Amino acid sequence: MEARSPLGVGFGECCTMPGLLPEPTEAELTTACREVEKRGLKDGAALYSSPVRFGIECAVLNAVSGGGPIWDTPFTRGERSIPIHHLIWMADADTMLHNMEEGIRRGFNCLKLKVGALPWAQEVELLHNAHTAFPQAEIRVDANGAFSPVEAPAKLEALAAAGVHLIEQPLAPLHLKELTALCRETPLPIALDESLIQYALHPEQRAELLDIIRPQAIVIKPSLHGGLLAAEHWAHAAEQRGIAWWINSALESNIGRTTLAEWCDYRAPGKLQGLGTGSLFEDDTPGRLRLRGNGLFYSRNA
Repeated sequence: MEARSPLGVGFGECCTMPGLLPEPTEAELTTACREVEKRGLKDGAALYSSPVRFGIECAVLNAVSGGGPIWDTPFTRGERSIPIHHLIWMADADTMLHNMEEGIRRGFNCLKLKVGALPWAQEVELLHNAHTAFPQAEIRVDANGAFSPVEAPAKLEALAAAGVHLIEQPLAPLHLKELTALCRETPLPIALDESLIQYALHPEQRAELLDIIRPQAIVIKPSLHGGLLAAEHWAHAAEQRGIAWWINSALESNIGRTTLAEWCDYRAPGKLQGLGTGSLFEDDTPGRLRLRGNGLFYSRNA
């Protein structure tokens, strides 16, 4: 999306995921941009769903910065990197273990994979083998809410015994009561992800959600959870309660990913983040982020 302001033209990205949030129409995007041009970011974009909000924030920040760095930090000066996790794509067990080994060889300290691609016994064995082979690595898994409340306690016990360090969203958001109980007695840390989506545009309810469930961590996706302003609200509320947090990208291209990276370093320098490597799209726009070892570096040359 493109938005114009007295400072110039800015480009943003509206990344949506069908089934998670309503996909904005072209007319809604156009209207949102025109209102921001007239009334500013705070009044204009607040009326729209969170993917639009994030896209407009990107466009406004891009316009303000003239297409260059948004914040002047050691990261945007190329003096430090943002450490990220190594995402393991679903495949057979041998391929996934090989990809983990490749990530370790390249310097990654955190490995993340989704559970559900293989039979349960095979996944537990894979995770155990990975922990045995790479004891120095932190292993995170993402269930995307696939566990049932009945099976979840036993599965979390098995994951903890296999050497898993953390699990994202073991239960679907609708199981609020069961998720709350699970977080109270879990054998390994639980991070909320999809549970945050329905509170994207309701800041007064975000802290209440964290107070009710009391997760060990939250995974903030600005595209789905209310934009960068909401990301700040989520992060602040988590910090006040001793809850860990980090940012995950959500299939953004270089436009959105660069904005996320700059915000991450400005807000929490040195923190491990779940940002993409930039290798997902073959026809991506030119970007400033470069993957070196286990971190993303910022280049002044797009």
